Order: sequence, then C-alpha cells, then structure tokens
Amino acid sequence: MLDKVLHAPIYQAMRQNPLFQMLGDEHIEQMLTFSYCKEYSQDQIIFQQGEPLNCFYYVCDGAVKLTRNTRNGDEKIIEVVCPGRTFAEAAIFMGVPQYPVSVSAIKRSTLVAINGKEFIKILKNDSDLTLKMLAHLSRRLHWMLSELDKLTLHNASFRIIDYFLSHVKNISSNDYDLELDVPKRDIASRLSIKPETLSRVLKSLQERGLITIQDNHIHLHNIFMLKRMVELEEI
Repeated sequence: MLDKVLHAPIYQAMRQNPLFQMLGDEHIEQMLTFSYCKEYSQDQIIFQQGEPLNCFYYVCDGAVKLTRNTRNGDEKIIEVVCPGRTFAEAAIFMGVPQYPVSVSAIKRSTLVAINGKEFIKILKNDSDLTLKMLAHLSRRLHWMLSELDKLTLHNASFRIIDYFLSHVKNISSNDYDLELDVPKRDIASRLSIKPETLSRVLKSLQERGLITIQDNHIHLHNIFMLKRMVELEEI
C-alpha cells in the first residue's frame, strides 16, 4: 500500500501526471490501497514479454526501457520512459492477458506499481472517468503513430535532433544544456539507427556548430534554428 503521508513527494508527483489528474480525490485514495513503491537496480528486469499482466507502473525517478526481441534475438527498444510518466496502462485497459513487451531499468529507478484489475473496477463504476481514459489512450495512440512516422519517413539526423528537442523544457534562451541519462546505444536502438550511425551524425552536427558534446552532456546551439530545420525537414 502506498501511504500518501510517508510517500508524500511521490504522491504529489503522481498527481501531476495526466492519467492521474483525471481521478478525483476519492479515486486517488482508493488507488493508493492497491499500489506499492519499489526500487530497481540498473538492468534489473521489471517484467518480461509474455508474463501474466497484473500491474501498470508510474516512474518516480530513474528511467526504464520497453523492449521486444526481434526474430534474430536482438533487443529493440520501443520506448524509454522517464520520471513522471506511466507505462503498461494501455495493455491493462485493453484487457490483454500478457505483457506485450519486456521492461528493465536503465539505471537505478523507483516505480509505483498499480494493480490493473482493481483500477479497472474504479473505471467500471464511473462512466465519465472511463470516457476520459479512452481519450487518454487516443492521445497515446496518436503519439505512437507520430513516432512511427518519424522512424520510417525521416533520416537519422532528423530523428536525433527531434529526440534532443523533445527533451527541451522551459526555454529561457536560444541555447540549452541537455544531460543524456540514457546510454547512447539505447538511444540508437530507440531511434532505429545503428550506434555507429548515431556517432557519425553527432560528429557531423558538432562540426556544423549545431551541438557541442562532452561525455553525456549535449549543448544545443540555436534551438530556434534546430526547430526550424525539423519543421522544414532541412536536415
């Protein structure tokens, strides 16, 4: 059980998530009774593809990767989920019996697990809330289709710059410092490019004066120009 007093920071952070913002105080109180918090070490498996589906998760801190295995046994990263976001809720709402992906911690992470069956009971007793959840799933589907377009219709440079820009928040100047919490090999897998292609594109972007790289630190120069390049696909 997640105690909103003992876990006050986590509780407050969860309230900012779009999924949980739909819930009234009564629903939140009820949800806490079938939720629990757990820490995972780097590379620790949360669940594997094909295991019985019972919970969806909220990421408090750290980062996790959602993966599927290809036919030749390679691991393909479907999504990287960072703090403040949820995963596996779509599978819960769809009623599938098994997890469709595997999930593991990229680094030390703290997650909140929410029992799926108990959460569905809340929805069944509130038709308005159910409609809101359907809208949430529709937005997720739209986002996934947008991501699919980026991976299939655009070159590596576009994908990489777009990935960097998606992590830019609270712009106060035309430059931005970005810390890569995710290993570059995982970024490459997420963007469906080879690690050597990622390295080559990063080198090219740096030579063009668009970024500066120092270890896992990326400095973006002229964000407005980068956004314009993405919008016009002039990369």
